[in-house]
Amino acid sequence: MSLKIKILVATHKPVSAIENTIFQPIQVGTDLNPTTIKESYLVDNTGDSISEKNKTFNELTALYWAWKNFGDYDVFGLAHYRRFLDINYKVPFFKKEKKDIIKSVSISDASFLKLNDEKKLAKKITKFLNNFDVLVAKPAFCTINQEFASISDDYKHNHIASDWDTCMDVIIEKFPEYTNSIELYLNKSNRFYIANMFIAKKEWFISFSEWLFAILLEVEKRIVPSEDPYQRRVIGFLSERLFTLYILHHQFKLKELPILFVE
Repeated sequence: MSLKIKILVATHKPVSAIENTIFQPIQVGTDLNPTTIKESYLVDNTGDSISEKNKTFNELTALYWAWKNFGDYDVFGLAHYRRFLDINYKVPFFKKEKKDIIKSVSISDASFLKLNDEKKLAKKITKFLNNFDVLVAKPAFCTINQEFASISDDYKHNHIASDWDTCMDVIIEKFPEYTNSIELYLNKSNRFYIANMFIAKKEWFISFSEWLFAILLEVEKRIVPSEDPYQRRVIGFLSERLFTLYILHHQFKLKELPILFVE
């Protein structure tokens, strides 16, 4: 039996041309900007939702909506309106593999257009998930001034340090079994899985969401978001680091793929 695959594409503007039933655009922050982008798009403010939190939660308002309201699927994924996992990527046999994690493409690029082949795409995802727990973006490696920087140090350098400390306190309070993993994967490692992009089976997605939002909704209560529009995205920034912590703590078998960035 074939798996029903749904990849939500979080967006606040029209999505680049992918036309199949696997990729489903969802308008995020709909409570803050109720103008409908397109009638065929889902919106993140129906049912149990946190659409009004989009300025701090970013694409997580789509993730939360899917967790609470979107049940008709076997495999779930999250993409962004200009960023997609390169599911058709092949490791070169005779050339050294590029270290770049993001490939800039146009909407006419062959690697992007291949995402429109629904049958092959479904077959490829199904095959991957028979061998891996989750499909993720290739990791970035944090540096400060071109020197090694742990995920923790990188966050504190680029964002608000007290928010990070609050988040770590909440994790240890709610999930003390992660204490050693925080030290190992956040305080001593610079391996960073960016962008909250993944594809996994439904059970994996639900378990991850339960863990993630238990932490982030509590963190939200304890911090005061910055007035700076960039730093106000605090919950979204924290979530990328928590995604990294979650997949490394559980030692999931990962299929790492480049990101296609549509210019």
